[in-house]
Amino acid sequence: MMLGRVAGLLLLTLLSGCLPIPNVRVELDVAPPSYRVPLEEVEVEYVVRPGFDEQHTPSELNRTAYLRYSIDPQPETLVLLMPGIFGGAASFDGLARQLVASTPGLEVWAIDRRSNLLEDRSAMVRALRTGDPEVALDYYIEGWGRPGGFTPLAFDEVPYLRYWGIDVHLRDLHRLILDARARAPGVILGGHSLGAALVSLYAAYRVGAGDEPAYGYQFIDGLVLLDGALGRTGAFARPDIGFAVGPLRLAPSVSELESGDGAPYSNNMISPRYQIEREVAAILARLEPDADAPTQLTDIPMSNRALVGVRNDDEYGVVPIFSASLGHAVGAAFDGNLGAVLLGGLDGVRSKSVAGLAPGAERVTWDPGDPARERTDLASYVRSWTLEETNFAEWYFPLRLALEMTLLDPALEDADGFLPNRLVPVPTLALGAGRGLLQTLGGMRTYANVRYGSPITAYVLPGLTHIDIVSARANPAVPILQRWIAFFTGGGPGG
Repeated sequence: MMLGRVAGLLLLTLLSGCLPIPNVRVELDVAPPSYRVPLEEVEVEYVVRPGFDEQHTPSELNRTAYLRYSIDPQPETLVLLMPGIFGGAASFDGLARQLVASTPGLEVWAIDRRSNLLEDRSAMVRALRTGDPEVALDYYIEGWGRPGGFTPLAFDEVPYLRYWGIDVHLRDLHRLILDARARAPGVILGGHSLGAALVSLYAAYRVGAGDEPAYGYQFIDGLVLLDGALGRTGAFARPDIGFAVGPLRLAPSVSELESGDGAPYSNNMISPRYQIEREVAAILARLEPDADAPTQLTDIPMSNRALVGVRNDDEYGVVPIFSASLGHAVGAAFDGNLGAVLLGGLDGVRSKSVAGLAPGAERVTWDPGDPARERTDLASYVRSWTLEETNFAEWYFPLRLALEMTLLDPALEDADGFLPNRLVPVPTLALGAGRGLLQTLGGMRTYANVRYGSPITAYVLPGLTHIDIVSARANPAVPILQRWIAFFTGGGPGG
């Protein structure tokens, strides 16, 4: 009997060494959110609040703001969302509406960093209120740099931007979080892209002083990272040497900024003009979607809708990583897209440029395409770009913020003013985008490793681009956030 059992175990051992180990895979399949009110009925209010008192800055400019999305008069849980690089509060418009419309007791504050409040959007607002897109076109495009038209802020007009780094932005954020804690018992802090790295830094940041210092994580109930993480969208442990591509100087070093050298805000490829042209194009597409796009913005005949699509879709953009999946151009002749290849990797190889009209076409138009591939609705995307209260983009992104973030090590072991990340216990939800920056769980490994032992939950949302994760229709991030928030706020909204 004993010999038989031994022989049986031996046989099983041999078989297990010869047979493949099963690897059963279940793909992420999230049910779409259901809405208790139409998305357009979510209430939106723009709130400006005093910010940190940065000593080099005029007192009236030490301020920050947020878009408040709400339905319920008294929220149980409040979610604050920090935008990514070159992003404004309205970049969360799609996600915020879906979260609030589908989740009882939830309120969302989408943050505008202090630099967004420097923008002259006066003609954008006039165009929207009068229904005349020519108002914006004349002021920003025809009038660029001319008397009576728009002139971007000169570097010497904003010397204080040289001091708007991590400390200033985290202290601005802390003031908003204190406001949020006074309004709701549960507070969740989230961020997209660079914003995800920034809110991660807040969790470890020393916000108090004295013998018993307080740290950011003590003021929040959870942390949400949307296609961004330390080690991927910030905290690279770089030396302070600035950035350059060959002879093209993209950003100075922090030490150069402090001495008054170099541009204090981004003015190269992602410049104020680039962002303003996208905003004007969106106003044209909202007010006159089927009209011919102005020759000041394109030399190829196309509709205003197509103009927004071509400038913002991941298939045609120069930088696919900053694009949404919106549809495809119809009636266009195509060429290669070298910039996308250099900057976008495999997705860049798939990209192409709209080079002209296809044979027999009179103009380029836009088709929404297959919703299984094209995850963001163009009309909703245009709405996000054309809110009266504020905008999708950040015209004057302060380079010091990004530069200082690159200097930190993800572990924060010896970083002045920070708790080592291994001691930060806040529950964290990390959501990557399958066609974005964090395409696999491996992209989140660095941050998870420096937070070892912490409750960290991670998913990759298939098919979404880096921008889709905040703008997609029926966004799969919404039901995941609902369930996760409910779990970490004691059965609050969505529970």
